[in-house]
Amino acid sequence: MIDDLAFLRRATAKKSKCTFHRLFTVGILLILSRHYVRWPCCIGSSQPYPDVRPCNAGLACSPPWLKLMRSLQVDLRPLLGCSLSSMSKKQAFAAALYLSAVLSMPAAAQTADEVSQLRRMVEDQRTHISDLEARLAVMERMMAATHPREPLAASAQPLHLPETAPTDMARARNQPSPLGRPLPSDVHPIPLDERLAQIEAAQKDMVHVNWSKGTPEFSSSDGNLTFRPRGRILIDLGNTSGSSDSSRNITATQARSLRLGMEGSIGRHLSYVLEGDFADNAVSIKSAYMAWTARLLGQQAEFALGNRLNDRSLDGSSGTISVPFIERNVVGQGIIPVRGFFGLGVAARVYGRNWHVGVQLSGDDITNPETASDGVTLAGRMHWNPVKTDDLILHLGVWGFYEHIAGDVTRPTRAIAIGGFFNDRLRVTPGTFADPNKGTGYGFEAGLFNRSLWAYGEFGNRRLMSETAVSTKQSAWAVAAGWFLTGETTPYLARGGIWSRPNVIDPLTGGGSGAFEIAVRYETIDYSDNPTGGRGAASTLGLNWYLNNFVRLQLNAIEWSVHNPSGMIMGTDHGRTVVTRAQISF
Repeated sequence: MIDDLAFLRRATAKKSKCTFHRLFTVGILLILSRHYVRWPCCIGSSQPYPDVRPCNAGLACSPPWLKLMRSLQVDLRPLLGCSLSSMSKKQAFAAALYLSAVLSMPAAAQTADEVSQLRRMVEDQRTHISDLEARLAVMERMMAATHPREPLAASAQPLHLPETAPTDMARARNQPSPLGRPLPSDVHPIPLDERLAQIEAAQKDMVHVNWSKGTPEFSSSDGNLTFRPRGRILIDLGNTSGSSDSSRNITATQARSLRLGMEGSIGRHLSYVLEGDFADNAVSIKSAYMAWTARLLGQQAEFALGNRLNDRSLDGSSGTISVPFIERNVVGQGIIPVRGFFGLGVAARVYGRNWHVGVQLSGDDITNPETASDGVTLAGRMHWNPVKTDDLILHLGVWGFYEHIAGDVTRPTRAIAIGGFFNDRLRVTPGTFADPNKGTGYGFEAGLFNRSLWAYGEFGNRRLMSETAVSTKQSAWAVAAGWFLTGETTPYLARGGIWSRPNVIDPLTGGGSGAFEIAVRYETIDYSDNPTGGRGAASTLGLNWYLNNFVRLQLNAIEWSVHNPSGMIMGTDHGRTVVTRAQISF
């Protein structure tokens, strides 16, 4: 009690014009509480009032009226506008009336029903506040995941922004991707460790939507379920000139591919892809498979069931939306099994630190008419990066396939678009080959990637055999090189030895100029071992403008020559083709 009186004496000893009113207010508090309180802290705040001794006991030493005021979130500071040591007479009188009104509530609630109703009101308010705080915490975590910031040091001072922001603020620019690790590819899965990290991040930060691939990827709160729409739009405009046959000199537009699909994952290991494509005035199913990703002998392995893109040659294993030119080279297009780019079956791939191996056993393409038993194709590919640094990657690859051809196949070889896919009259004709029953193929690939510069070459050979023991050979090769003028890293994905999408440093959609790439290619294909088969060659100069990571405009100028002993237009011919493409892929 002596300590209490000393505390009151010190509180009233300061020079102030409101000593009487401070004592009056304190007296009201003492009378109503019937228990002296040491003013542990400001009501509703963790900071002590000036001239008030803090209490270490916290809420446990507070009287009933103080506990009630804290539950009701009562704070005297908005009412007083000052601390107890500096309030005016009017403020003190208002505080006394306010406290008298508030503190008289429990005294007036004498009946059991009134006390119970008051308690329910307090509990309802407390529950409502807790719900609001929980919702706010979720929103803060989501914003932090979308816009991460480093926490301020304890000694850091608040940032004082100028009243008027400068009008020429620096534009945000992306950093170049590490060599060999561009943006994710639709063909090869992301590393398993990265997939698990995404799930853990979703569980921690409750990330529900991810826009990094151009469309929203929805995920459950625990990250075990994901779903994302995917697709592409490829629109071409082409012109052919200089041909000795006027029917080849045309200008035409074409929807090269209009594709829409979806992809997702179920749990940590199972994923799926399904997409359909509208091209050449026909609708077809492209990727349609399920995949299981796990560890095998310490390496990541993927096992797939369904219809998926072949793993064959550098260009042939990459999507059309990823290769540097408007179309794949003639090795990827022409040295290919009867079933084409896709095959319905099973596949397995194993990924090492600087290599991968893939094997696929499949029947015909999923859109093949079922008029006879399927053919069977066994194919494999492996690539190796003997040199893999931050500045330089050396790519080496080999692939091959064996096929048992179905009995209803009449055209075992496809015609090749040597001067633009839009012009059906400009093809290298495959000729005729009766009663094919089996075939083999193999190829080699090599590439060198140095930051923004790249160069690579491919060779492929195929042999077709018939039931009468007659055989024919087909061969193709191509070399190409390119340079990103704006400093982007070459979009070579070392994980699977394929092309992917570049990470544009200064996208046009962000106020920049986008990314510019120039490329040159020479290619040749030869079916002439078959007396009715043709041959062709082409030189291409390409210019690519990447507006952002998902939109690309392309221009290819092609100088071509063909020799066809059969087909719609026979003989030797040469000319020029200019093709442009607008592409959006997501």
